[in-house]
Formats: sequence, structure tokens, C-alpha cells
Amino acid sequence: MHLKSKFVGSLLGTHVGDALGAPFEGQDLVSMQSKYGTIREMREGFRSKGCYTDDTEMMIAVAESLIENKGVDVDHMAKQFMKKYHPSRGYRWGTRLAISLMKQGVPWQKVGDYIYDGGSFGNGAAMRIAPAGLFYYDDLEALRRAAYLSSSVTHSHPLGKEGAAIQACAVAFAVLLNPEDILDKDSFILKLWEFASVETTLYRKLLYRVYSFLHQKPSPEEVVALLGNNSTAMGSVPTAIYSFLAHSESFEEALIYAVNLGGDCDTIGAMTGAIAGAYHGKEGIPHRWLNDLENGLLGRTYIEELARSLFRIKLETKKEG
Repeated sequence: MHLKSKFVGSLLGTHVGDALGAPFEGQDLVSMQSKYGTIREMREGFRSKGCYTDDTEMMIAVAESLIENKGVDVDHMAKQFMKKYHPSRGYRWGTRLAISLMKQGVPWQKVGDYIYDGGSFGNGAAMRIAPAGLFYYDDLEALRRAAYLSSSVTHSHPLGKEGAAIQACAVAFAVLLNPEDILDKDSFILKLWEFASVETTLYRKLLYRVYSFLHQKPSPEEVVALLGNNSTAMGSVPTAIYSFLAHSESFEEALIYAVNLGGDCDTIGAMTGAIAGAYHGKEGIPHRWLNDLENGLLGRTYIEELARSLFRIKLETKKEG
């Protein structure tokens, strides 16, 4: 499979997972199952069918900034977040306030101190990080730096930054794998465990739990109880990784599993889609879902072109290096 397809698959996969889960965000697993059965198709919610939320909108901003600067320029990225910001996309209050403060002239370095004591450990940085995972797939230390810098604009808590780095690393590992080969899931988790910072030991514990679950086949209720389905980075990044690995043979089944866990299911869907898309490529995404995606000025076609541009810039920087 061509690497370009994996770049496209990851960014479109973010959009797909986001749009599939958006109508059900905040609903618990049992209520969703009782009301809808297993969710397999995109539906209308507060927005039209196939519309993305802040997850994808911020991912677009990250990709645009990486392309324009051929790498991370955190000042430029902060400006892109402000430029792309549309409150109707469903931003959480912390990010809304952070962007509002930046628009009022507060330096991004100080925004976190105005909102949270110690910074936010929400999953807002992890949900948008896929472009950095793609761009730095071959340099994990640069990937970590990029994830930390990207996160620091709005999510400066160590757990928020580390969650974004681990999500980016999962995308990077998926890029390097051939979906036609048998995936060594234990090796995938072990390498993520080794990558996870020892300074945030919680993630190593959660990744070990993912490893255990891969050998136990837990119920969705157990996954929610022990990994989480909430809006913290700790309660969603490992869940997205498990959703992918437990259903790695199929982009579709991985996304269906992730979204049907409920809770912050648009973000867990977006992160699962980023990893699964990086693994399966665009070809692995069901056509019916691609056809459902919004395709206005910054919709499906634009996101695909953005991924192709990111791939081209990556090739250029490798040649220059």
C-alpha cells in the first residue's frame, strides 16, 4: 500500500469517526444500545449527517500549520486554531475560553494558567494530533516534541500532552505496518508502552490493561469501566487504541466498536479512525461513509487534499534532510 493512501486514510478516518459518533456524544453505552441498537450508519444530530465537530476542525488547523511551516511552529499553530474556530462545531468550554483569551491578546503560553490549575488533561490535544503522527512517523523523539508543543497551546497538563504523544505514536506505528500482514498486537502495545513517558506512569498502567484486554475479550461495559469513555486524555486515548487493536482486521468494525462505547464517542471515534485509517489507508474506509461526509469548503475533498499536501511536504523534508 502506498504511504500516501495511509496519510489520506488517517485524516479522512478522523473525519469519519468524528461524524459517526457526533450525534451520540455524551450518551451512555446502555442507553445508546437500548435506543438505537448497534450504530453502524451516520445519522443526523445537532448537525447534518456527516458533519464533523471541533475534533476534525482542529485537526485541519494542525495539518495546515505543519504544511505551511514544514514542521511545528507553535505560534503559527495557535493562530490557525483561532482562524479555524467556529463555536458551532461543538467546542468544549475550556477550549472556547482558551481561544477567546488568545483572540483578546493573551499569549498562548499564559492561557492555561487563566483556565486550569496546572493545565488541562482533556483529550482535545489528542483528538487533533493525527497530522503530527503522520509527519513524524519516522522520528519518535521529534514526534513527541511536536505533540507536546501542539498540546501546550490548549492542553498543557503533562497528562494531556502525553496522551497526545501516545495517540500520535499509535498513528505513526500504524503507518509503518502492512495491513496485508498479520498484525502483532502484543508488539504494537509493547512499543507504545516503551514510548510512554515514565513520568506519567498512569499511561503505562492503562496500556498494560489494553494488552490484558486483547487476551481476555472483555465486554464493552468492562472496557468503559476500566479504560474509560470520557473526555480526559487518560479515559479515551487507551480506549481508542484498544478499539483499533481489538478490531484491526477492519476499519469499519473498529469504528463501530469505538462509537458504540458511548460517552465522548465522537472523539474516541475520531482517534480510532486516525489510527485505523493510517493502518488500512483510504481504501479501507467504507465508500458509504465517505459519501456521507460533508464536502463543503473545508470538507472531505479538502481534507484529502490536505493529507496529500502533508505527504508531499514530508517527502520534501526527507530529501532536504
